[in-house]
Amino acid sequence: LPKAKKRGIKTSCWLEDVWRNDVAGVDQVQEIDLYGRRRSQLCMNHPDHQNFLTAIVEDYTRSYDIDGIMWGSERHGALGTALGANHGGKGSDPGRVGCFCSFCEKKAKARGIDVSRAKEGFRTLERFVRDGRGGRRPVDGYFVTFLRIAMRYPEIFAWEQFWHDSLRENYERMYKKVKSIKPGVQVGWHIWHNNSFSPFYRAQQDLKELSRYSDFLKIVMYHNCGGERMAGYIESVQAHLYGDLSLQEALDFHYRVMNYREGSYDRIPFTGLSADYVYRETKRAVEGAAGTKTLIWPGIDIDIPTNLKHSRTTPQGVRDAVLAALRGGAHGVLLSRKYSEMRLGNLSGAGEALKR
Repeated sequence: LPKAKKRGIKTSCWLEDVWRNDVAGVDQVQEIDLYGRRRSQLCMNHPDHQNFLTAIVEDYTRSYDIDGIMWGSERHGALGTALGANHGGKGSDPGRVGCFCSFCEKKAKARGIDVSRAKEGFRTLERFVRDGRGGRRPVDGYFVTFLRIAMRYPEIFAWEQFWHDSLRENYERMYKKVKSIKPGVQVGWHIWHNNSFSPFYRAQQDLKELSRYSDFLKIVMYHNCGGERMAGYIESVQAHLYGDLSLQEALDFHYRVMNYREGSYDRIPFTGLSADYVYRETKRAVEGAAGTKTLIWPGIDIDIPTNLKHSRTTPQGVRDAVLAALRGGAHGVLLSRKYSEMRLGNLSGAGEALKR
């Protein structure tokens, strides 16, 4: 900190919503899935977890002369988990949805959600996903059957909303705790890359809502690894939700509804996503937060690992992505993910963009 301040560099603490199972006592605050099993993720409504989050940001703020704090939660609720809707390609276990601990069930009931109906709905959705992955097409097709399940069990969407509301309540608690100690410390959030792929996840990222407890938002716009990740996301949902479509047709649908103009399914892992993707995402985010105090800082991909045969970072690609973010109205950029991964030659592309 002293050396950074001497050079006029501000320092922000970054912490992430990821836990090892061997942390002492962590099992006591983990989520409970549909069948009563512990999950590795921690429950957003468990008071001990909530208290830990507010306590750690309080400690950072009181104990160190920092300038900011950013927390990253790369998770979605039970619907996203059940659908396996993520850029890893391999779908998650649709029966490992959560959280159904006593704290969540009590809170959900207070909101008027029928917990037993929610569980029944997710078990029905689990069978749908497993059948799709097994190549067993429903009589009325995949998408119609999904809609039928969602209409019969609206508690599925209610539970997804409930989970995201609980996540945002933790954002608000942490924000208020920091501001009560040092109002000048900036507080913001890392918005997961799934925001670029999943319409379900993006629907939960209302930037006007988030701006109430956000000085800044780091919205992930990783262009180079984005092609590989977009293809993986399509693979994760095409087996069931979009099983009536080919992989390319499912990708075209996502391009249309997410407002992208990118390459074909078989090419994007090798080309990555374009600077135009960064521009469009930045412009959308800036417009989404317009009229608020919240700054938009796109996360620009530099040497995030990809398959050795797939797209690799170049100085020109970094330069073009940074220029695109600034052209889209960004208030700054975050060179991502971590410095230890980055090659200096590729990092220089950001410097060239700033000089321009």
